[in-house]
Amino acid sequence: MSKGIVKNAWCNSKQADEAARYYAQGHSVKDTASRFGVSTAQINNLAKRRHLTNGRDWREARTEKQKEEAEQRLAKHLSAIGFKYLGGYTCKEGTAKAKCGKCGNIIERTVDHLQHGNVICPECSKRETARRNEEKRRLEKQQAEVRAIEREWHRLSYPPKDPYKELHEEFLNRTGVCEICGKPYTVREYVESCRLKKAQDNGVCSLKCRKEKTRRILRQAHKGREADNHCHRARKYGVAYDTSITLKKLVDRKGLRCAICGGMCDWNDHSWSKYSGPLYPSIDHIIPMSKGGSHTWDNVQVAHIICNSCKGDKMEDAV
Repeated sequence: MSKGIVKNAWCNSKQADEAARYYAQGHSVKDTASRFGVSTAQINNLAKRRHLTNGRDWREARTEKQKEEAEQRLAKHLSAIGFKYLGGYTCKEGTAKAKCGKCGNIIERTVDHLQHGNVICPECSKRETARRNEEKRRLEKQQAEVRAIEREWHRLSYPPKDPYKELHEEFLNRTGVCEICGKPYTVREYVESCRLKKAQDNGVCSLKCRKEKTRRILRQAHKGREADNHCHRARKYGVAYDTSITLKKLVDRKGLRCAICGGMCDWNDHSWSKYSGPLYPSIDHIIPMSKGGSHTWDNVQVAHIICNSCKGDKMEDAV
């Protein structure tokens, strides 16, 4: 006969009934098994079959034991981070209370946060923030006082500015000849004409001459960029390049009439930028460099910038 049949038979015997009554009175499984001379497994099987409890269910006992162990671990963890456990633990998803070891403030958080989160006392955090702000204000005030003392030392280390007034007046009374119109002028007249806050001498007599000087400088810079551009393109396409060709020489030779539209070019057209406008003259290649044309006198002509741009790399017959 198998052991399972024997156990089931014992569960239906009179001795099992007595063991069940003894166990239901509150005795443990071990005491009941030793009293009736059976194993603890038989007593557990009997209790499960007849749904017996010795004052509480065995599943409930195991759950309460696990709860006590978890509560002890939580109290130990809170003690390690400076908090005292006050109770309230019911389950892992519930809440519990803890007391701050520094200020005595009581906080209530979830068990998961108390066990694994960054537990911070709000009162201690406020006090620490106030302390840091006060320390920052004190340091800034101290630095401001130091800077004020340094400025005072710097002011006292230099002589008064009165001796420099004579040099300033001497500079304002300096005379010169305007580079644009040839008119004699003083630096004071130039400063008052341009309404400058800082006295300076640019070699011109007025704001109008100053603008003309700037325009000439930019025009000369534009010519240099134009020559560099033609040189770069000639190297790119591998065609001949004559360094003596400039826009001024080309205009002196062939005039200001546009070879594409027949209109007159205008040196003073700066409506697009500081360098040029649509009617400003430019160097146009009769046969474009991209088609094999060279940058030589026999292949260049005067054209409006707008006409030159519209033509692009097309031949004159295709324009």
